[in-house]
Amino acid sequence: MAVNPLLVSLFTERAVQQNQVTDITLTDSVITIHLQPSVAACYVRSDCQAPVLVSPHESQAYTVQGLGIQGRALRYVVTSPRVSYVNDAGKFVTFVVPLPGVRADLCVTDEVVEKALYFNVDRNLSLPVTAAMLNELYQVQTSDSAGDDLRFGHYAPAIAGARYAFGFGLDRF
Repeated sequence: MAVNPLLVSLFTERAVQQNQVTDITLTDSVITIHLQPSVAACYVRSDCQAPVLVSPHESQAYTVQGLGIQGRALRYVVTSPRVSYVNDAGKFVTFVVPLPGVRADLCVTDEVVEKALYFNVDRNLSLPVTAAMLNELYQVQTSDSAGDDLRFGHYAPAIAGARYAFGFGLDRF
């Protein structure tokens, strides 16, 4: 299905602008955008001296949340291709092609992470209030494990450092 470029230009998230949009579905409460990355013919890999030619191996689809607009939740169905190559040692290697603007480990877009950090660090809101704000304003659903990712995961040092730099205490973290 051909997607209208004018419709795609309405979405400003990095995930839409830097990946290929294959389909857009609208319902009363959800906008679903189907994305896939642009796969290059060859990649520079650390285990090879020269760029290697890759071939498709397999792919998987998963759902990612974006910042909702006009009372509708924004969801991306992302097709994440895995490609393969043979390295200089003769070993068969596969890797997932990265998708710009998508945090696959958190199943959200970069804009959702930035907005969560804005509410939590810049506005000094607690994580439960941040989760409620994301849900109310942007229809982003969070879970306790998502809060734990922010609190104890790889974002914790960055948040703690930002809170210290801006003079916020960690009592509301």
